[in-house]
Amino acid sequence: MELDDLKSAWQALDQRLEQQHALNLELFRDTRLDRLRRGLLPLKRGQVIQMLIGVGGALLFASFWIAHLHEPGLLVSGLIMHLYCLGLIVFGAVMQTQIARIDYSAPVLNIQRQLLHLRHIYVVYGALILGLPWWFLYIPLVIVLANLGSGANIFHTAPSFIYIGVVIGIAGLLASWWFYRWSHRPKHTRLGRALDDSAAGGSIRRAQAALNEIACFEQE
Repeated sequence: MELDDLKSAWQALDQRLEQQHALNLELFRDTRLDRLRRGLLPLKRGQVIQMLIGVGGALLFASFWIAHLHEPGLLVSGLIMHLYCLGLIVFGAVMQTQIARIDYSAPVLNIQRQLLHLRHIYVVYGALILGLPWWFLYIPLVIVLANLGSGANIFHTAPSFIYIGVVIGIAGLLASWWFYRWSHRPKHTRLGRALDDSAAGGSIRRAQAALNEIACFEQE
């Protein structure tokens, strides 16, 4: 009977420990998920600001190219900047949608996959598609601003600025591509990882760190 009582006591103790661990895990998970939500707020606000900038820019550049339909250089410059601003709006809306779709009640692995997808969109579309074109985008931007400010047409007054800008843009784009490939070679793994983390943004990195803490706690 004493042995049976001892077994029962051990079973009851194990059950209580399991319950306590489950409660601790739930509390830890809720705390980290709350930090994850708050950590993504700067990203959401940033996308709202970006969309507002896109709307303002789209209106400005649309009125510009409409007013210069018979001047090809100015027309194309205004159209390029108009389309870029539309891209800012679309990208911001996509990011907002992806953040809203995160299911915080799902298993950690599922949330990690959702964050990885969010990170992929942010890096590919935000850093690459919207970022790298600035090696060239400053050219039409300067052309438009110069015309709005003083009525000058750089195509006539300073065409060398355009040619030099294109050459610099091509060189800069090639240098960026080379540096990316170089930094992701096996012997530069740490640098490549640092560049990827930097491109992902602080909000997404902090969210992923919070999920990693939950995953480690669950495995203990």
